[in-house]
Amino acid sequence: MFKKAPHGKELSEDLRIRIVALHKDGLGYKRFSNNLKLSYNTVARVRQRFSKTGSIRNRPRKGRSAKLSAHSVHQVQNLASKNRCMSVASIALEVAEVE
Repeated sequence: MFKKAPHGKELSEDLRIRIVALHKDGLGYKRFSNNLKLSYNTVARVRQRFSKTGSIRNRPRKGRSAKLSAHSVHQVQNLASKNRCMSVASIALEVAEVE
């Protein structure tokens, strides 16, 4: 048995285009899911989303977007761990100076 694609990975746009094209050519989900090494459900989900929305793009994620970059978060953590008595306002000023 061959190895399938890992769970939780976003499919590339090229792969989603291939799925839709193969389905338009008349191939069944099972046949080309095995050829593409994807699960049946993944192929079916991409095809159903295309038929419902007319687009292969992923929908935007839920939730509030992050206000700080990973680098800024790391800076805040370093400053707070070095000087535990430092106020939040002074940490914010130092992080803003660096950026």
